[in-house]
Amino acid sequence: MADQQAAPAGPDLSQGVALSNSPARSCLGNVGDEDVLLVRSGSEIFAVDAHCSHYHGPLAEGLVDGESIRCPWHHACFDLRTGEATRAPALNSIAVWKVEHEGNRIFVRQKREQPKLSVKGAVDAPARIVIVGGGAAGFAAAEMLRRQEYRGSIVMLSNEAAAPVDRPNLSKDYLAGSAPEDWLPLRPESFTPTRVSICGSGPRSHRSIPRREP
Repeated sequence: MADQQAAPAGPDLSQGVALSNSPARSCLGNVGDEDVLLVRSGSEIFAVDAHCSHYHGPLAEGLVDGESIRCPWHHACFDLRTGEATRAPALNSIAVWKVEHEGNRIFVRQKREQPKLSVKGAVDAPARIVIVGGGAAGFAAAEMLRRQEYRGSIVMLSNEAAAPVDRPNLSKDYLAGSAPEDWLPLRPESFTPTRVSICGSGPRSHRSIPRREP
């Protein structure tokens, strides 16, 4: 959803903050015009985008659990080390920033390159996985399997022939006339999950999407 650009919150992290002022758990700051969240986990301090990639929820108000942070709005979870979206409803990762220690101060100046997932596929992984339900949760499961390089086929059982859509946008903003139709798909048409079949009940009830090669 589009919202008005607000002024960055908190201290300018590119100018550094004293370790004595570093967060007991988390602290909201900014780098340029971007909000950045400092998060302490054990002896480490991480810096990540301050807003959830799902509906822009305020991660500063979220729950920190080990090396992950959970959005307070819809409970999406992100890995503080990689920015990876590890739990639905978020599908996209958040940016991770480089934290530098200079003397007794912490500086955040630039984003880290998004790391690639390093996942070892299970030796006894089944050749086919069936997901019951073609909504956002089912799609998130299929999408996570794809990101983790699952090579088998995925079958999604649904009573809708259409690909999964963002239902909050559909039931609220779109029907109210305040959201365009292109906000509805969870992923664009060019996105092709790992060998997905969507089975519905209408006249066009079956659609097979082959796995996209890298």
